[in-house]
Amino acid sequence: MDPALAAPADRPVTWCVVEARGDQAQSFLQGQLSCDVGALGTLDGIPGLLLEPSGEVVTSLRCVDHPLGVDLIVRAEMADVVVARLRRFLLRTRCSVEVGAPVPGDYGSVSAQVASGAPGPAEFARRLTPHSFGARFVAQNVSFTKGCFTGQELVGRLDARGASTPFRLARLSGGDLDAVVHVAASAGPSGERGLQGVSTLWCDETVHALGIVHRSLLGERTSALIEGVTVELLHGAASAS
Repeated sequence: MDPALAAPADRPVTWCVVEARGDQAQSFLQGQLSCDVGALGTLDGIPGLLLEPSGEVVTSLRCVDHPLGVDLIVRAEMADVVVARLRRFLLRTRCSVEVGAPVPGDYGSVSAQVASGAPGPAEFARRLTPHSFGARFVAQNVSFTKGCFTGQELVGRLDARGASTPFRLARLSGGDLDAVVHVAASAGPSGERGLQGVSTLWCDETVHALGIVHRSLLGERTSALIEGVTVELLHGAASAS
């Protein structure tokens, strides 16, 4: 595995604003994001997702109301990706999208991210649907009552059918880095279909990691000790709504 993945606990995580500006910014984002942007006037901020049309997660984000539009708080390394994705759909719309200034985010270090179980850029790079990150993740980030948004078709179908996704977000811990890496990737398909494996981790006396695991690793269990590595599925059962 890439040794750079084994980060010190205090390695900082940075965030920035993507500025959506214009009198149609809110209505544009209502059709692009999974959350109910129309409710921003009554809330301090709303968590949501930017999806590909196929329903795969590009990134999580937080929407914040702004007098000139909407601020999107995102991981700094995802800002250009978010801008490029949103601009693909900016057709005859009075809205501009630009990368703005650094701001505080939901967590400030790699260790805090792993402790909170929050998926980030490395997890979203696996091109998974929201349900792969757990039922609570879906409930917090997706509105099924606001109307249509890009990527809604697959996400809504999975939720309505209670489908079990083949890959799941998990937290792993153990005393040996090689063992953690091995267990995370030990079940499921290989080759191009094999998305499982460690994605974000840090080490002290123990290895602490987020990873994507295949559902066959735990079966019906939500946690287990496997070859000395603790594996815990995060954010509830994938098939719940």
